[in-house]
Amino acid sequence: VLLLIIANSPWFNWGEEYISVFGVAGRTTWLFNNCLIITGILSLIFAAGLGKSLAPSKLSKMSMTSLILSSLTLSAMGILPRTTYLPHNLASMASFTFTALSLFLVGIVAITTSQRVWGALSLTAGILTIVFQIVPWPWSGGAISQLLSYLPWSLWMIGSGLKLLVGVEPINA
Repeated sequence: VLLLIIANSPWFNWGEEYISVFGVAGRTTWLFNNCLIITGILSLIFAAGLGKSLAPSKLSKMSMTSLILSSLTLSAMGILPRTTYLPHNLASMASFTFTALSLFLVGIVAITTSQRVWGALSLTAGILTIVFQIVPWPWSGGAISQLLSYLPWSLWMIGSGLKLLVGVEPINA
């Protein structure tokens, strides 16, 4: 969908814009904002499935709470487009924060059990999510860092989803 949005936005400049500018004006507004909302909903459903694969513990509950908050704030970015300024910026910051936190917590849950490789991958994805946001990039916009930050999370969700689909042992805490 992002490729479709980019193809319909020849004015977009990766070095000077933020990705959320797609949700402000033009032919991509409706599609972009609704995709954020739908992605948040799908992430929420994913969180419910992943939560069932975790053994009940305080840390597992914290990791799923963080993933649920990440999902809700992702949808909030579509409900509150960039033109709402502060609410959108708060939703965006919260989404990146809760995403990284959920990756860290799931990583710790996995490492404290027999899934050390998956735990290390989860922690790495969490670290990359943060690093790509805080690195002082040479461009004025945040689109590249935003895309790079969500890439580890997206790959992690695909990997986690595949693990759930093929019936890999649950992460016991």
